[in-house]
Amino acid sequence: MNQLYLISLKRTKWERDLQKYGSVKELKKIYRLQNNIFQRVYASHVRQKKAFEKLYNALQNQAVFIYREELNIPYVKTFPFLVSFGGDNHFIYTARFASQPIIGINSDPKTSTGALLYFDVDKFLEYHKKDVFVKNEYQIEYWTQIEATLYYPDKSKISTGRCISETIIRNEFADSMSRYLVRINQKEYEEQKSSGLLLATGAGSTGWFYNCLPHSIQLFEDPRFPKNSPFFKMIAREPGFNRIHKFKYLYCTIREKEELEIISEMDGVIVVDSHPECMFSFPPGTRAVFKLSKDKLKVIQNSKENIEMI
Repeated sequence: MNQLYLISLKRTKWERDLQKYGSVKELKKIYRLQNNIFQRVYASHVRQKKAFEKLYNALQNQAVFIYREELNIPYVKTFPFLVSFGGDNHFIYTARFASQPIIGINSDPKTSTGALLYFDVDKFLEYHKKDVFVKNEYQIEYWTQIEATLYYPDKSKISTGRCISETIIRNEFADSMSRYLVRINQKEYEEQKSSGLLLATGAGSTGWFYNCLPHSIQLFEDPRFPKNSPFFKMIAREPGFNRIHKFKYLYCTIREKEELEIISEMDGVIVVDSHPECMFSFPPGTRAVFKLSKDKLKVIQNSKENIEMI
């Protein structure tokens, strides 16, 4: 049988920290200073390795396993399915490479909520053994994504790629005030000062975005919204007590065919999905244009709730 799956792996926290600190002895010392977290971290490492072995042994010649840093779009496209094996953050990173359906497997359900992940290893292998993926009998959600183009003062421009969860616009030095101009649909610009702007899709609305909203807004509106909603939202973080009642663009919804424009008045950065690999310079005079992506993220799930058949 041809290889069905390209499975994107992440290193466990134990593996990453061991690489960083160089020895088990040194790492255990660091963990003792962190409220003795060795048992918790190492136990999670063991569970994830056992889950990986189960997955690897079951798939035999039907999958290729690579670490996330080896992902590239041309290679990813050669597989019918892209699989993320890890947590939510790893899923979001892996999903940037997906044009085909993607499957999210939680590598450690005991300690990871995995709000964006619809499978554990057992559930995935159950579907696999029944040939659900081969027969196209699975179900899929189409998640909204954000895309942006940056126009620099030197006339150059770049695309940030697709945002699956959230985008941050802020001063490069996070403790400094963020200054910028903002508008929607080419209306008059509003000059703002805040801790920065946070944009979120439905996939990102349940985390940091939810907690950034002022209590006065949460009293009247649930800021969480479905992953397939035809819009994304923006919030100006910590605008100050007086400005919170004056800003026109404090908390906004940007819908299909609408554009959010931001002009930098700072030495800023734009960070897509909280990944350092997706950080873009946003110096003074640079204009950023955000809108809904025409492409939807195709996420396979195992529930019959809020889905469409492929």
